[in-house]
Amino acid sequence: MRKTKKRKEMVPVIQETKDYELDPRAMIQTFDLTKIYNITEGIEIKALNGVSINIKKGEFVSVMGPSGSGKTTLLNMIGALDNPTSGAVYINGTNVAHMDDNQRTDLRLKEIGFIFQFYNLVPVLSAYENAELPMVFAGRTKQEIEKNVNKFFDLVGISDKKDHLPSELSGGEQQRVAIARALCNEPSILIADEPTGELDTKMGMEIMKLLRELNLELNQTILMVTHDPMVGALAERMLKMRDGKIIETVITNN
Repeated sequence: MRKTKKRKEMVPVIQETKDYELDPRAMIQTFDLTKIYNITEGIEIKALNGVSINIKKGEFVSVMGPSGSGKTTLLNMIGALDNPTSGAVYINGTNVAHMDDNQRTDLRLKEIGFIFQFYNLVPVLSAYENAELPMVFAGRTKQEIEKNVNKFFDLVGISDKKDHLPSELSGGEQQRVAIARALCNEPSILIADEPTGELDTKMGMEIMKLLRELNLELNQTILMVTHDPMVGALAERMLKMRDGKIIETVITNN
């Protein structure tokens, strides 16, 4: 059997000395962001190709594009889950690319909340125990944990489900637990990767309504990736991607 060569990442070239014009109002800024993968010798894939974006505090922005357009790669760069090949990612004025592993972990715990398509709840833990995990890892006190979990469970409308296991919850309820978990450390940014992808249309719209309410009531900055035009259009601004580039910005008037 022929062996498939492992996808190899290009060694990041971090631009230490380049001066970037930072916007003091920006929560997220990327500058000429590039990500290149070396598939086999002489063959490269440019997953991101010079992406520069500016998302201000309190904005709700969606990223849309077909499979392979680079939207998930962009999310991974902004979420401090991966390094760019070149360019820079600034979160609240700090260049993520210059952080070591411990600093990036600390940033993700305290500044970024993640909502995933498949919920990513621990099946043997209750809804409450799932939601408290980021706060436990961040070293928050028992009193802080109890206060915030109760606060955000109430905010997302599942206060009566705290003792339920994920298997005892509907898809929409599991996603609400995941949203509460993402909010518990009161992050600066909420990153949502296909948050309605596993839900039917009605429940998906309910989750989107909830995200919009969180955006308005908490002035929560939200960056969401979706392939669904109806979902993407519910954000304030929609960035359309293709071939690793932002090809269009649409103001939705929401």
